[in-house]
Amino acid sequence: MLAITKKKIKRVAFFGDADAKPTDQHYIDAFNTAKLLAENGYIIVNGGGPGVMLAATMGAKEGKGKVELVIIDEKVDMGPNYEGSGKENKSKADKIYRVKTIQSRTEKLTEIADAYVIFKGGTGTMAELALVWEKAKFEYGKHEPLLFFGDCWRDTIETMVRDLNFDKTERKVYDFADNSEEVLKIIQNKKSLKKTDNGGLFGRFKKMIDNF
Repeated sequence: MLAITKKKIKRVAFFGDADAKPTDQHYIDAFNTAKLLAENGYIIVNGGGPGVMLAATMGAKEGKGKVELVIIDEKVDMGPNYEGSGKENKSKADKIYRVKTIQSRTEKLTEIADAYVIFKGGTGTMAELALVWEKAKFEYGKHEPLLFFGDCWRDTIETMVRDLNFDKTERKVYDFADNSEEVLKIIQNKKSLKKTDNGGLFGRFKKMIDNF
C-alpha cells in the first residue's frame, strides 16, 4: 500500500525489458502509459535504449509530451551484452544526459525522476528497482512512488516482501497498477487508490493490515 508522499511529481521514469517488441503486451502497456502521462503534463524519463524504453519515448511523443534520456556516452564500449542507446529513441528526446557507466546511468535516472513505473524486465530492471526502492525508503514522506505494472510483478513482490526482511517503511512506498489509468490516478493522488470493496470481515481485516 503506497503511503501518501509530499514529493512533487514532474518526471516519471520507465524501467523494463529492453528486448520487448512492439507486439508484446508490456511494450504496448508502456507506450499507452507514457502517452497518457504525457497528455497530463508529465515528463517521461528512460535509459534511451530499445524495448520498454523506446515504447515510453514513442508513447510520450504520441501524447505531445517531453522526453528526457540518460544514456551511456557513445564513446564508451560496454560490450556485446549491453542493449545500447537507440537512434530512434535519441532522435525523439528533448534532453539527453550522458554518463560513463551503467551504474551512473541508473543513479542519474534515480536522481532526476520523481516516480517510477516498472514493467516486466530482467536483471537490469531488478538492479534499477533495488536502488529506487532503497532511495524511497530513505526519503519516506517525500518518497518517489514505485508502481509495478501488471500481474507479472504481483506474486514476485508479494513473495519478496513476505519472505524477506522488509520493514514497515519499505512496504509503504510501492503499489501495483493494472492499467495506464491507474498509474495516472496514483501519481496524481500521490498515494494508493481507495478500494471500493472493503465490506465484510475480509474488508475490515485488510483495512487493519493497510493501516498497520
